[in-house]
Amino acid sequence: MIKRVYILLLLALLAPLVSAAQDDYIATQDDVMVIVRPIYSDEYDFLTLAKPDTSKLSLHIYEHNFFKNNEYFGDFVKGYTLIGFNFMPEITYRPWKKLEVSAMWNVLKYHGYDNFSEYKPYARIRFHATNKFSLTLGYLDAHVHHQLIEPIYNPERYITNNVENGLQLIYSGLRYYGDLWLNWEKFILWDDPWQERLAVGHISKLLVLDGAIKTHLTGQFLICHRGGQIDASDGQVQTLENGAIGFEFSKYNGSSWYFLMKNLFVQYHAIDRTNDLPYFDGYGIYNKLLARYKDFGFVCGHWYGNMFINFRGDPLFSCQAIYKENNRNKRAIIFNELYFNHKYNNILSLKVGINTFYNLYNSDLEYYYMISMIFDGNFNILKNKRK
Repeated sequence: MIKRVYILLLLALLAPLVSAAQDDYIATQDDVMVIVRPIYSDEYDFLTLAKPDTSKLSLHIYEHNFFKNNEYFGDFVKGYTLIGFNFMPEITYRPWKKLEVSAMWNVLKYHGYDNFSEYKPYARIRFHATNKFSLTLGYLDAHVHHQLIEPIYNPERYITNNVENGLQLIYSGLRYYGDLWLNWEKFILWDDPWQERLAVGHISKLLVLDGAIKTHLTGQFLICHRGGQIDASDGQVQTLENGAIGFEFSKYNGSSWYFLMKNLFVQYHAIDRTNDLPYFDGYGIYNKLLARYKDFGFVCGHWYGNMFINFRGDPLFSCQAIYKENNRNKRAIIFNELYFNHKYNNILSLKVGINTFYNLYNSDLEYYYMISMIFDGNFNILKNKRK
């Protein structure tokens, strides 16, 4: 079964070759690819392009104020609350239309906690080789932008680990979208007492039916590694992989309503095995339905996991508990979400939502509720001269 999944993932990775032969998209926006991605949502259509920012010098102000209260009472994860803000001012210089040089300062602060959890500068260079392909070195378009499903990547990391750094390749065509990235999480020098940590991820979406209901073949994986050869740590080398393959069905009607269904087979494999792993191979079945009307959305889904372990995903979907004595061979969860999400004047987003997780095996009910406000504004400082 695992070998079949790898074959399917390989086919998904080769999809750009198929797309390139069929893609007759003609650039109409100065040969610059711009990808529109909403925050906190599966409502994403990679075929939608926005008018690119053509300013010579621009300032981007991003602030996310959040409150998320996890009411977890089971034996896998204990409840906790996240409340605070993330402030990310960014300045971008465009010497020409295909090149962006950006610097950003990331501030992450939890209310009631004296110290800053993050207070660091970052930089990146992004090159738009064509209207469909971009290369980024530095901080990435990350987290919810990757569109990984919750069992593989926890959306909460958008709050707790809100910056990824490394290398990113994005291809956005008429029939195919691909995102390949390397996130270098922990760097080592000679004789450092810790191991290096990194993650490699990819997602492919291939449009196979473009009718009243769009059908995409999607494949994704996330490989996480810890190790190194120059550190002084005695920790074991560990390489773990999560992957998924399946279909997405969507229908979009302007700004009125949206429908999305996901059906994916998910797997886990320990490439380098360590003593702290209860299982070396596992799998899961992930089904999700999203329906939105104007600003109101509803999500319902089902998850079944058999000896499945995730290492960056939502721990509620894993068969390995944070408390090792509570590990379970199988997990079956019904999850739901009800939310309100509205954008004011294209600069302020407000979202209020509640999520529930019901464990079918032991009748545990976990839930969280959240509210977030996001200010996201771009301001031109110096415009390009038009010839």
